[in-house]
Amino acid sequence: MKRLKRFAIVFALIICVSAFVGCNDGGLDEISKGLSTYDINASYDGEEHKLTASMTVDYVNNYDVELDRVEFHLYPSAYREGARFAPIEKADEAKAYPSGKNYGGITVTNVTVGSSQKEVTISGSDEDILCVTLDDKLLPGAKVKIGVDFEVKLANVRHRLGYNGKTVNLGNFYPVACVYENGGFRTDPYYAVGDPFYSEAANYNVTMKYPAGYKMAHTGSGSHVADGDSVTASITASAVRDFAAVLGEFETKETKVGDTSVMYFYYADTAPDASLKAAADALTTFNDKFGKYPYPTYSVVQTSFLQGGMEYPNLSLISDAMNNSTYIDAVIHETAHQWWYGVVGNDETANSWLDEGLTEYSASLFYALNPDYGVEFEKRISDALSSLMLYIELYKPGFDADTSMDRSLAEYADNMEYTYMTYVKGQLMFDNLRRIIGDDAFYAALKDYYTANYLKIALPDSLIACFEKAAKRELKAYFDSWTQGNVKLFQ
Repeated sequence: MKRLKRFAIVFALIICVSAFVGCNDGGLDEISKGLSTYDINASYDGEEHKLTASMTVDYVNNYDVELDRVEFHLYPSAYREGARFAPIEKADEAKAYPSGKNYGGITVTNVTVGSSQKEVTISGSDEDILCVTLDDKLLPGAKVKIGVDFEVKLANVRHRLGYNGKTVNLGNFYPVACVYENGGFRTDPYYAVGDPFYSEAANYNVTMKYPAGYKMAHTGSGSHVADGDSVTASITASAVRDFAAVLGEFETKETKVGDTSVMYFYYADTAPDASLKAAADALTTFNDKFGKYPYPTYSVVQTSFLQGGMEYPNLSLISDAMNNSTYIDAVIHETAHQWWYGVVGNDETANSWLDEGLTEYSASLFYALNPDYGVEFEKRISDALSSLMLYIELYKPGFDADTSMDRSLAEYADNMEYTYMTYVKGQLMFDNLRRIIGDDAFYAALKDYYTANYLKIALPDSLIACFEKAAKRELKAYFDSWTQGNVKLFQ
């Protein structure tokens, strides 16, 4: 999730807009047996702001075709000087780079397949894809061991990957296997708009050495052993969409929700108990309404970040720049992402409304189900509608404005348009649907969607089918009218 803060004109004209934040019990072990496994051994140098790592991937061909190569996203490449697709819009650069524009990047130093040495081959529209040619065709269901040594230089930037102030964000730092579909690997670049990620669930064994004085929040479960000036973390995570971590000078608080340990990492929160409670309450509510969260850990971490929050499996990043109410809202939104993106995956570059619209509406449902938080559900929805209408009048004048949601990140003009079409309009679409089919059918559909797409990649038709089944009526035309921009918002 990416949150935007430059809606001053809109906020001045309306009172407020809701802040854009952003079953299968016990099945992880069985599911994990058929997934690829990443073994990563890394060391972070706090003086050089550099991560040195070696990675071995036991890559499983879970597709129905033979593969002669495997391709990997090199997301840190977007932070290098000269990148064609920069990770941050120019309008946000001053806020993102507190010490002035600077650069990072990734260098792949060695590649192996089994015992064979391979040439390092970089391709992609922005030199951001590592192409590994296999010695033999990889049959469906077969496995191959791929080794990659690499170094990541971090920029001084308030973003998913970078360091600033008291924290170091390590999101999308390692080579990530591209999804294969429709006859090829998906090699979308790192767009500045939205969350340009698309990945299959996998297993992770991560060892990371980092400077003493830091604590580490991360995906998965692990131990942290201090040895003089450094600490070594040993982490495992089974059947997760990605792996990410944050290093920081943190204080911590912890509670329990069922079988899940909920941790809160912070350094500048004047009400940490309330933040931890929000995470725990959200986990409890969504467990009941969507299906049980399957992992043993969930961490929320306060960090230096440009947008309001960012989701990773078992881990939510929350910006230290927000005030109390928007901070809590971000915690709830990002927690909902543990279901919509985390367990139920989707193509975030092509169908961003599928996770963001549903996640934003899930946050609104949380407030309806937890009135003690003092957020009126109906006002939140009416504010969303008012803000969307005002945005269209101010920034997209005329009734012929493109309000479609079924477009790729590359087709949005900027993050503002993306946010209004996916978060705001997406939320309104789900709210209108719930009013049409009723609460029982709506929640039954979401539970079915969660179960049917558990640790898989869902398509829009997967969601529609679940709602049609629960409502016992045809709903594709309804969804098409919203996602294609044909619904009459001003009636």
